[in-house]
Amino acid sequence: MTHPSAYQLSRQFNEMRRFATLLLPCIYSLSTPFLAGSFHMAPNNNLHLRSRAVHNKKQRLAATSSIEEQGTDSDILLDASTLKNAANSSITNDDDGINNINNINNRTVTILQRGPNHIIALKPPAVVCHHSGWAGSRSAAKRGEEPEIPMLQRVRDALHDIDTRGLAEDDAKPPIRKVNLVHRLDRGASGALLLTYAEGYGSDVDSDGDDSYDSDGSEKGDTAQLIEAMASPESIKTYVALVRGEGILRGENLREKGWFNVSRPIKDEGGEEKDATTSFKFVAGQPETGFDRPRISLVLARPKDGRWHQIRRHLNGLSHPILGDSTHGHSKTNGIWKRERNLPGERIALHLGRLELVPTENIPEGISVQAPLADDMLEMLRVYAPDVLEKSLPVLEEEGILVEAKEQYQVGGYNIPEALQEPKVFDDGDVDILEESEHYVIVNKPPVVVVHHSAWTGKRSDPKRRWNQNIPMLQRVRDKTGRRVNLVHRLDRGASGCLLLTFAENNEDENGERTPCKITKTLIESMQSPQSAKTYIALCDGDGSWNGVNHLEKGWFAFDNPVKDEHGKLVEDARTDLRFVASTVLPPMDDGSAASTTGDDKNDNNNDDNTEGRKVSIVLARPHTGRWHQIRQHLASGAIGHAILGDSSHGRSRTNRIWKKKRRMRKERTCLHLCRVRLPEGTEYSPGGIDVTCPLAPDMVKMLKAMPVEFLEEARPILAEEGIEI
Repeated sequence: MTHPSAYQLSRQFNEMRRFATLLLPCIYSLSTPFLAGSFHMAPNNNLHLRSRAVHNKKQRLAATSSIEEQGTDSDILLDASTLKNAANSSITNDDDGINNINNINNRTVTILQRGPNHIIALKPPAVVCHHSGWAGSRSAAKRGEEPEIPMLQRVRDALHDIDTRGLAEDDAKPPIRKVNLVHRLDRGASGALLLTYAEGYGSDVDSDGDDSYDSDGSEKGDTAQLIEAMASPESIKTYVALVRGEGILRGENLREKGWFNVSRPIKDEGGEEKDATTSFKFVAGQPETGFDRPRISLVLARPKDGRWHQIRRHLNGLSHPILGDSTHGHSKTNGIWKRERNLPGERIALHLGRLELVPTENIPEGISVQAPLADDMLEMLRVYAPDVLEKSLPVLEEEGILVEAKEQYQVGGYNIPEALQEPKVFDDGDVDILEESEHYVIVNKPPVVVVHHSAWTGKRSDPKRRWNQNIPMLQRVRDKTGRRVNLVHRLDRGASGCLLLTFAENNEDENGERTPCKITKTLIESMQSPQSAKTYIALCDGDGSWNGVNHLEKGWFAFDNPVKDEHGKLVEDARTDLRFVASTVLPPMDDGSAASTTGDDKNDNNNDDNTEGRKVSIVLARPHTGRWHQIRQHLASGAIGHAILGDSSHGRSRTNRIWKKKRRMRKERTCLHLCRVRLPEGTEYSPGGIDVTCPLAPDMVKMLKAMPVEFLEEARPILAEEGIEI
């Protein structure tokens, strides 16, 4: 009889343990039906600790309900557990949805301290402080979660929510005040975030900018003063970090050293090396004694400088990387914590627990604030390192770190812009065939898709190639029909509509070289004949009149101003027939957004006097020549003055931004659609001619349906003549 090896026994034990982990929640939920669906157990946790977590989640749900019951008649003041749970609502991966990011009730911001010149908010993990070049979480986008709202916008909206709470609908509401960041926290970190009010109400100061000086330039503003105060050697920022390791480095017990300095140069994002010093105190740690007791230490950190990832890099240099640090940490350890110990995927176990700043001119009393330890970090300690937590409590209290909130704070809600809540447009690479014959195929080109690769998309070997672009139309049609195809004409990337292609011939001359495709050549000549017609529909910026000329009264008219080619050279021979179908001035937007409440008439389109972003015309166009951007240049010319909406090359950038932000125009869209193609009879490959219409793209239909009914009714009869339905 052979006995199993120790390795085999270990595997069998682990399998039994995992099976028990999966079975226990089911048994528990059957015995307590009211918890069914709410029980979430980390592998290998004991039942008592996780039951307490379930109880905490029930408290969170009750707290959320109490917020709803209070309505908007008074400020919401939350206590310890409610506060921290609200702060952590955006990162938990529980299945019950209580703290899930998609739960609208969790769109709140906790204000730890607020004065006339500054605000300190509790930043949750997995939230950026401001928009930047960093692209954000791809995995979150794939999961279909809410768009990420940075702390700048959250705090701005939360303050406005608190200030307007209790006001009647007809009461005058104060404008939304913009805020500036004094410092930043990494996306995965949490804790106290210091901000100031931007100078003035509803000013045109960029929300990421700095109000370093007052309008007369004589003195520094609040932001500049607090930045200087934070850089002072007497100011202290105390972070709490959970790190991998027990506090032993090459035989030396770091826990016995008290506070000690690490001075090591750090390279910034640009690669320049700069001096950096950080004070550390290893409070408590434990060695690994099993899955339930991993190697972990609690460390306090006080950076003397504000270098890029300073604390994270210095701790990694001490061989004690922060848990969850994907840049400077230990990937294998992070993977175990994320897969089996429920560490959120975009969490770094770093928390700014206390902020002490020296007095400034505008804040003579200085700033001292404590941010309660994040609930997820506290739960990690309770479940996997209870002894470390117990040993740390006296030291944390001595250093002024708040483990549990002991006072009440204001909490305000923030909004997600309506444009960001729209479902993302996912392209599966398929193509709709409008007409197909033995020699050609006509397909419906969607917007934001190139017809073929070019210098714009880049070569395959080019590392800067736009790999994120959708599949080109040539490849789509080839894959759909199973045959090689050639383009007869092109459409701009942002445009949509009919696209005519021919099936390529496999002709070779006597030398074995491929000869030009006769079908393609014939249909190109047919499209260039005077009897052919390509009818486009465009949504343009304008009300139908320009320089005293009412284009609506002219019917079809020819326009033959010169246009420029790709290289800027003027081309004289360019003619387009135009017809203005209908025009209107849309009512002001009243969407409750920041722009609609700033009171800054020159910066929005929410008042009757400002018509920017509100004029729109439906225009039909038939080009007789095929010049570069011919229709777009003619409509945007000084004689017509009606640039196509979304045209980034020839249109108005501010108007385009308004339409994208407030009127649901798709990004990178040029509102131009080839709705009908007619080619004459008599060619060898199209003896009966071609007459194909293409329905409007869904995004343009959506834009039109949001416009006044009278405007659409005026346009429908004329568009119907061209086979266009709206």
